[in-house]
Amino acid sequence: MQPNSWNSLEIAKLVAGILTPIALAVLGIYLHRLAKRFEYLQWRNQKLTEKRLSVYDSLAPKLNDLFCYFTYVGAWRDMSPTSVVGLKRSIDKEIHLAAPLFGKDFFKALIAFQDTCFETFTGWGRDARLRTECERRREYYSGDWQASWDSLFSENVSSTTSIKLAYAHAMQAFSKDIGVHEQAGASER
Repeated sequence: MQPNSWNSLEIAKLVAGILTPIALAVLGIYLHRLAKRFEYLQWRNQKLTEKRLSVYDSLAPKLNDLFCYFTYVGAWRDMSPTSVVGLKRSIDKEIHLAAPLFGKDFFKALIAFQDTCFETFTGWGRDARLRTECERRREYYSGDWQASWDSLFSENVSSTTSIKLAYAHAMQAFSKDIGVHEQAGASER
């Protein structure tokens, strides 16, 4: 055998010796990028959950106020029809602003709840009408009733049962997007 001759085994050893560190470096870079992507996704999901909780903190009490008003519980006697319509406007704004942060079920459920409580599109420049009995409101209102408020009530009254179901569905969609139902489902197993 000549001292300068290379056989295929020695070439394979040399190639393996060179390619092994290169392959390890490429694998390391890939794993690092994968870890960074996972870290970013985790951070993004945390921020999204924080924002959703912030929306919940703002929107849930308003939805509950509507629920109380339309089911005659809590402080419903203290709320004027105009304040309820104003509450609807505030909720509408928040729902539409928050829609991109939540799933489609959230938006649909909250709109369905609003539609159960209010008759909308009653004419240009006209307020939404409340789908509840005017007489009972007038009789038990804690302040001075204004006759102009009578026009804020719809003849198409929703039942308290339908209000309760729509509210429950809206809150369920809310909690699902926040992640509450997923945790409850995991603990029940």
